[in-house]
Amino acid sequence: MARVALVNLASLPMPGNEPIFPIGLRCIQNALDRAGHTTRLIDFVEDPDASADLSWASEPWDVVGFTIRNIDPIDLACGGHVEHYARFVHRVCDATGDRTPLLVGGGPGYSLFADELLRRLGFDAGVVGPGEQVMLDIVADPERYRGKRKNIPGRRYDGFTTELLRHPAALMAAYAATDDPMIGVETRRKTCYQGCVYCPYAYISGDNAGDLKPVDLIAAELQEIYDSGIRRVFFTDGIFNAEIRYAKEVARTIADLRLPGLRWSAYFTPKPFDDEFAQILASSGVDYIVISPDSLDDRMMKTLGKSFDIRHVDRCIDRCRRHGLDLRVNIVFGGPGENVDSVRASAEYANRKLRTGELIMHVGYRVLPETALARQLAMTEDDLLDPTFYPFDENLFSWVVEFLDKRFIPTGVLLNLMAGKTASRRMTKVPVPAGPTNSNVVDLPFLALRNSPRAASQVGGETA
Repeated sequence: MARVALVNLASLPMPGNEPIFPIGLRCIQNALDRAGHTTRLIDFVEDPDASADLSWASEPWDVVGFTIRNIDPIDLACGGHVEHYARFVHRVCDATGDRTPLLVGGGPGYSLFADELLRRLGFDAGVVGPGEQVMLDIVADPERYRGKRKNIPGRRYDGFTTELLRHPAALMAAYAATDDPMIGVETRRKTCYQGCVYCPYAYISGDNAGDLKPVDLIAAELQEIYDSGIRRVFFTDGIFNAEIRYAKEVARTIADLRLPGLRWSAYFTPKPFDDEFAQILASSGVDYIVISPDSLDDRMMKTLGKSFDIRHVDRCIDRCRRHGLDLRVNIVFGGPGENVDSVRASAEYANRKLRTGELIMHVGYRVLPETALARQLAMTEDDLLDPTFYPFDENLFSWVVEFLDKRFIPTGVLLNLMAGKTASRRMTKVPVPAGPTNSNVVDLPFLALRNSPRAASQVGGETA
């Protein structure tokens, strides 16, 4: 049996990073433990000293796995995480001494940039998509993968529907002690049916057979989370109510548990969302309903690939109102074709329909591999590794401030908008290549905005 260290790089102390409980890594650790391997999870919330004191790395590990959740904070004013990851992985390699373990990368962020990160971080192997079954194969024969520099597609793991995921008490206690602690729970593994142009979720989730976790396992997992002292749960499904009958079953299960003070949330879609579902949600302790139309202008919603329109958003909001459900509506200004008219339309809808605190607003679409935006701009994985955003009109920030009610732009939001505007002016403008074949790109003054010193030296574009 193998000795395996699993390192949660998502908890690494670095600018712009907010550690999130390592659900994916715990799924892998749980699978390895059940198979009889010896594992240790290195998480810097649970053990802050472990990021500086690398004595753990010198233990005789056969495999060291690193999970990468985010490449950057997906914020105009923030830089990327990759250089921090690279420095830390190299430090770990130095600390392993003469016995070099097999190095494996994985996680959702890794899966998006797997080829580039495999090269840059020096891993022997990487996992693209769900990792349990592939990691079981790797640790069964590590030498088979040494030096191969190969990424392996994730596969379905039977244990997702049969095994209770129990988390170590010390790890739970560490996260329970953080400010406003929240833990993720996975209920289903099925590729998202939405066609949003910016979203790589379907690529990350891979071919996973559409498994739904039995509600008795969900109930047991929630009970253990509750007993640990954590009172907030977020269901990590791409869309919680994509299959509304199953979503109703999960919500009823939560209500039947009768756990005082437990609050939960998830990403919802306005369609399907009927009155029965809203009533069940109201009895289940749901914290708030998060919907992401990403624009409140019908033309923009269609351009962004939404499977619903403003009528469905209207009905969803009305149902939430009738059943006393708190609401959060995410919109992101700056998508393909965004102009003064679409910004005004979104703002006028928000001003008319949304209450103070219900609007969550961002500016700028981070372009990610394997998405329609990346294909439209003909940008490669290597092009996109540094924080790269779809180009938008420089007047966008002024339009947002002009058209939105001031109740949606408190001081903190205004400061974020100002920081984003300043950052966008400093970012490299990636020039449109000669003779673009995609008609959507022809009229763009530049291809993208990139926040990276590397971009300024390599691309040669104008710096705003």
